[in-house]
Amino acid sequence: MSRYRLDKDEHGYFLSDTFSRQRSLRANFDEPSFLRRVGRAGKKNELVAKSVKVKPGLKVLDCTAGLGRDSFILAHLGCDVTMCERSSVLHCLLEDALTRAKHDERLAETTARMSLIKEDALSLLERSGGEFNVIYLDPMFPEKTGSAAVKGGMQYLQRFIGVDRDSEDLLRAALSTSDTRVVLKRPAHGGLIKLNVAPQHVFKNRNSRYEVYLTAASASAAST
Repeated sequence: MSRYRLDKDEHGYFLSDTFSRQRSLRANFDEPSFLRRVGRAGKKNELVAKSVKVKPGLKVLDCTAGLGRDSFILAHLGCDVTMCERSSVLHCLLEDALTRAKHDERLAETTARMSLIKEDALSLLERSGGEFNVIYLDPMFPEKTGSAAVKGGMQYLQRFIGVDRDSEDLLRAALSTSDTRVVLKRPAHGGLIKLNVAPQHVFKNRNSRYEVYLTAASASAAST
């Protein structure tokens, strides 16, 4: 029997780990703790918003959608967000969450600015010629241990997805696109990606750092 099982109940789809007692994984935008975060979210107190430089109508491609939380924050602040997820299981969970959210009056306006596609982001980036204003990358890095270990849904994702071994290729592909601002989310104290290029801006807290890379075209546009 497979360790992981994708099932459905009256609340929607969920992923179970038969080797763990941890609660099953769902993609939800209506959890009280997340709704509190959304209620407080602004351009100044959300690092993802600062790094993306949010504004209404900004077109953002989230190459590693996961559970969609960062995408939801960006959409809540007015961005038009396209989420790309290559895992069939995560795509199913996220599609289910979006369907439910569109029927929730608290979430419907935000989810109207969110779209989801199932594809490997590397393939998508190869044919995106200036279609997006911002490319957002949040690859899965190695698990931390002790007090630095992630909890809850992210811990579940780390076990199920594992490390994104093609993170360097993804960043390189993002940087090769035109007219884009590339934002890379990393652990606060490093990660696996090592390219011979430095970010123009860095926003960080004790848990994460957001590195902002401006392509030649976007840097020129920003200076005008």
